[in-house]
Amino acid sequence: MKLYLNDTSPFSRVAVAAAALTGCEQLQLHWIDPWQSPAKLVDLNPLSLIPTLELDEHIALTESLCICQYLICNGDNSQLADTDFTQPQQVARLGLAKTLMEVAFRSVALSRFSDDDHLWIEKGKAGVQQGLVELNRQFSQCEEPKILANLGNLYLHVALDYIQFRHPILFNQTDTTAIQAWLKRSPFEATLSQISLTWLATKPETLSR
Repeated sequence: MKLYLNDTSPFSRVAVAAAALTGCEQLQLHWIDPWQSPAKLVDLNPLSLIPTLELDEHIALTESLCICQYLICNGDNSQLADTDFTQPQQVARLGLAKTLMEVAFRSVALSRFSDDDHLWIEKGKAGVQQGLVELNRQFSQCEEPKILANLGNLYLHVALDYIQFRHPILFNQTDTTAIQAWLKRSPFEATLSQISLTWLATKPETLSR
């Protein structure tokens, strides 16, 4: 299997983490710039978006959530559970986490082509801050006895790391005391410390360190 990705995308990072947690050691990492619409990526994914997972049978999987769910279902020795869609709280966590990631990423992507005061950038940043406030409120009111090692919490951890990386002022201006306590207790802390932005920046060819 080949995963097409770049080093700063939170969607790429969550897919790499899912691969590591599901025992997909044979995964090959192919680093590209999706903004350049390279021919190989367009051939696999006409939308030229990452991550894109090319399977051995030349089928391409797109959308990070689909990729992660595929890896969970087909991986070996999984340390990552899918969201239980019979449990509303788990579904709500996944929805909030993925949307938070998307909004945080979109506001950064828009800034490449627009002024910082562009309406959609400001709206995105406001949404991210509101999301942080709500998460901090939830974690303050009810500390989870055990944080489940599921897809929703993986997305949330990666999203929060991304916000600290790309929106540090916004993160620091918000009361995130309970969020930071949650991150320290996260079951993915060790894995994501290994799959760090610094490590991704070295553009390794496999998951082996």
